[in-house]
Order: sequence, then structure tokens, then C-alpha cells
Amino acid sequence: MPGVTVTTAVRTGPVNTGDEVVGQVFMCGTAQRGPTDAATLVKSLAEYVTYYGGYESGNLYADAQTYFEEGGRRAYIYRATGASASAGTLTLNDSSSAATMTITAKNTGDWAANLTVAVAAGDTADTFVMTIALSGVTQLVTRDLVDVADAVTYLNTSSVSHLLIAADDATSANDPAVLAATALASGADGGAPTAANYVTGLTYFTENLGCGAVCIPGQSGATVWAGLLVHAGANDRIALMGFGSADTASAARTSAATYYSHASAEHGAFYWPWVKIPDPASAGLTINVSPESFVAGARATAVQEAGGPWRVGAGKISSAKFATGLAATVDRATSNIMDEKRVNTLRVVSGLVQVYGARSVSSDEANWRFITHRDTVNYVVHLAEARLEQFLFSTVDSRGALFNSIRGSLVGMLDPIRQSGGLYEGYDANGKKVDPGYSVQVNSANNPASQLATGLVKATVNIRVSAIGDQIAVTITKSNLTAGVV
Repeated sequence: MPGVTVTTAVRTGPVNTGDEVVGQVFMCGTAQRGPTDAATLVKSLAEYVTYYGGYESGNLYADAQTYFEEGGRRAYIYRATGASASAGTLTLNDSSSAATMTITAKNTGDWAANLTVAVAAGDTADTFVMTIALSGVTQLVTRDLVDVADAVTYLNTSSVSHLLIAADDATSANDPAVLAATALASGADGGAPTAANYVTGLTYFTENLGCGAVCIPGQSGATVWAGLLVHAGANDRIALMGFGSADTASAARTSAATYYSHASAEHGAFYWPWVKIPDPASAGLTINVSPESFVAGARATAVQEAGGPWRVGAGKISSAKFATGLAATVDRATSNIMDEKRVNTLRVVSGLVQVYGARSVSSDEANWRFITHRDTVNYVVHLAEARLEQFLFSTVDSRGALFNSIRGSLVGMLDPIRQSGGLYEGYDANGKKVDPGYSVQVNSANNPASQLATGLVKATVNIRVSAIGDQIAVTITKSNLTAGVV
């Protein structure tokens, strides 16, 4: 089938002779309201509230708030619901009690009980005005509406009301009768989503939305973790995974160990413990949230500073701007044990919460010890796909002009990454640069005539991703007072 296909592989040994989007997060969870048939990009907490409503205990509001407060700028949100969720409705009648208009909540949930519609006479004869309010706060007052068709069009195209309701004609052609503010009825959340519901929600984070980190904050267990890893592996993303709020360090290590050899293990990273943040509902109090949103915010900060995902969001750069503490005490010994078992800890350093690890859960430590390795490869994959789309359906000439154009485009993509420190350049013992940390091959060797005849052009890219210095060893020697210090 036509298109650009990028595959990745591990190459051992040396290589032969600031994108904001990559810092984004994909979050799946419950919300007060919001669409359940698509993921929505929000770029601030205010935008989150516009689409998904406010804070309720356990919903995504606190996670979105933490992400944005800690430096995040782009979040795709998917709202998960129970299987029997339903949307609230209200039928407006005319003066003879015949149905004339139906108002349906834009999406499912019991939030519709707080959504009211009122009808009043307009200032002009034979017109009416409608008022939409949410939780007692007026959201929209229409102009004078001349008939039902006019009202339906106005409400469904309004930048405000179209996010809250959908209006439809009913059987009567008469205008709706005057009505005091009346709530929509029969909206239901449908019970708590199951782990499978959350994992199904990941399918709305389609591949075309780009690379980044994906998480289901507050949810843990085999179904959730496996779902995140499979999704991340299939879509060239990384999965940020937490544990239950009461899980001990020992329990976290035991759970993580079952994923060392997962097929997509290098795409996933575990974090422990939960994080304390200011209570959105009560000033002066705190609540605990799972660490994924804090980690995602730290990752976004690092990506924005470095220009790509090779700078890990850990250590000083991850110092909390919003989080106030941790739900469990993490000392150096505990952190070291967790790191050995491929679980990244959060610690309080100099009074501030920090991410204190960059491990993937993969047992292939030679190639995928750090989650930034997979994150960087994901980034290169998405850039390459975008770069090479322009060459689809180009004529393959015998002089290699297409080959040269493809190679030039890929080099132009990789060299800025090298300059930003994302690729590790090779030098010999005399300090002479052996290679730039990457190589690109597009020639007759990997494009024989028999292959070109099928319409397939291949490019081979080798990259050496820079490592992370997550350990610094210092030796301090005491000298006698009479001895010199060297």
C-alpha cells in the first residue's frame, strides 16, 4: 500500500561512515463532562475546563492541572465512561403542550442535571429568547429567535452552547412556550469505567496525533499496564505508568518485574510514589495524585529546553513548581533499590519534589536502559515519516536524484538533533571525529532495480542516541594537616 513506513531496530557498536509537540502527553481518565467519541487537544487548564468541566475527586482535572503547572503545554484528553452512560435530555413544548424542540446534553453524564434551559418572550413580536446555564452560571443568552429552525441553528453553531447541548426539531412547528429554568433529566455516568474501558480509550489517541507520552493517571494493574505498553509500542510513544495509591515500594518492584521482557518494555517507565498537590476544592489542604502527570510536566519542560526528548525530565530540571510533597518517604537507599528493579522514584531534594530516575522497564539494558533512548527514536520515526511524505509518488530516476533528495532531507532532519546533543558523535583516540552519531544510506545497495520495480524505495538510518549520566561518583580523600593537598 502507498505511504511512508518507518521501522526501527537496534544496532550495536558504532555508527558507520525544539519541537513543542514532542513534549505532549496523552491522558485517558474520567471527567465531569466532555466528548467520548474523540480525543481533544487542550493547551491550558482553562481549555480543559471548557471541554471537560471542573474538579471531582478522582477525575482528570487534578492531573491536567499538575501537568500544566509543572510545565506542560499540550495534552490530548480522552474521557472514559461506564458502559451504561447516558446523556440528559429536555423536551420543550409549545403552548398546547406538543413537543416542539428537543435539547440533549452534548455528551453523557449526570452533569446534565446541572444544565438548565429557560425560554422567555423576545423583545420583538412573535420571537423568543433562550438562556442556557450550567451550575447556576449563565453560559448563553440568545438573540431574539424567530422560530424553532432558527433556534436549532443558533444553538448548534454557537461557540458556547455547541459544547454543552445539541438542539433538534420535534413534531410541532410552533414556538416553545415560556419556561422557567429547567434542568435536563436522565443523564448518567454509567458507573465507574473498567480497566478495559480505559484501555479502549487509548485507541482514540491515533497515530497521526504524533509522538509523546501516554498515561492513564490513577489506574494501575495488569490490564492497564499491558494496554499502555502495547499502545506505546504500536504508535511510537512512551508509556508513563504508576502504581496504586497504597502500593509499597516492595509491591511496586514486584509488579514492575513482570514487564521486564514485555515486547514493548523499552517503551514504558514506572514511577513511584504518588505526589501531593494543593486540593482543588479546599484551600490549605492537599490531595494525592499518581505521579504520571508530574512526570509528564517535567518531561515537557526538559523537551522544551533541549529541543527534543533526549534531555530527561529528571533531577534539577524537574524540581516542582506546583507539587508540594510525596505520599511516601523516599530515602536514598530506597531510591537505589527501586532503580535496580527498574522503577523510577520521585524524591524531595532541597525541599522540592523531583523525578529521580530515567529507567525504562526493559531488561535489554545495553540498548534501552534509559526511557529517553526510546523517546528519541520515537521522535526520529515521526520526523522521518513527515519528511518523506513529500517524496511519495516521485519518479525514480537512474541518476539517483530521488535518492539524493531523500538522503538530504534525512540528514537535514538528523543534524539539528546532533547539534542539540541528542546524538552521540564518535571520536578516535586522537580526538578526530569519526562520525556524527548518525548515517543515512539511500543508494543502489539497498535499492536494487528489482525492488524499485515494485515501487519501494528504502532508506536506512543508523543513529547513536546520547546516554544519560544518572550517576556521579566522587572520591574524597582526607589529608593530614601537615600534608599538601593535591
